[in-house]
Amino acid sequence: MEANFICAIPAREKSKRFPGKIIYKINEIPLIIYVIKSCLRSSAKKVIVATDSQNVKKVISEYIPTHPKLAIKIIKGRNIKTGTDRVAELVKRIKIKNNEIIVNVQGDEPLMSPEIINKVASELKKDKKADISTYGFITQNRAEIENPNRVKIVIDRNSYALYFSRNPIPYGSRKYLIHTGIYAFRKKSLLKFTSLETSKNEISEKLEQLRALDNSMKIKVVVGKKRTHPVDTEDDIKEVLKLIHKKKKLRKNK
Repeated sequence: MEANFICAIPAREKSKRFPGKIIYKINEIPLIIYVIKSCLRSSAKKVIVATDSQNVKKVISEYIPTHPKLAIKIIKGRNIKTGTDRVAELVKRIKIKNNEIIVNVQGDEPLMSPEIINKVASELKKDKKADISTYGFITQNRAEIENPNRVKIVIDRNSYALYFSRNPIPYGSRKYLIHTGIYAFRKKSLLKFTSLETSKNEISEKLEQLRALDNSMKIKVVVGKKRTHPVDTEDDIKEVLKLIHKKKKLRKNK
């Protein structure tokens, strides 16, 4: 697809569950660098890291000194409670059109691929009814299904999200759709979303995307085969390393 979207990566340094995770080194490379490089290889015309930390900015600059598509912005504010809030604050500070597509790629997704980024942006561009688009993959792995940090999605026949949950839904299924840390918004839908009050389901599940569904915003889900794995805790690093190793093996055997 044409390079007609922006990648925005929210990167808060002090995570509650795993402080400093975005600069934690995986195979000697900080986690955030994996995310940035995937965004740079995508069709995005610009990649902007929105961080609250000069230290994060310094680390990024050490690994990627200069790149024509990359910018790093310090974005702070009392009202910034989530990564989406940080991206919205960034969008308010840069000049873009209301229909411009912003792909929010969370900074703790080292296995996010350029292909997924492009598909999510392309789907939102194509589907005029959707306010937001995101990505999910099918799994039958029980440990993954029962892990509350791996969010499950129920979609309708048109691939619009009906609900997101930390619990295994729908009940009794053999295969589950796992959500990943990526959202595409048009500027106007992003600012609308962040202006809405926190909803009851959002509070109950601790999932901000439910605020969109609770306010009748439509979320289109791109379903694919590529697996990702966010880093929520130090234990997740082991799983990410396994998947990186598996990918390298597959490349060698091709």
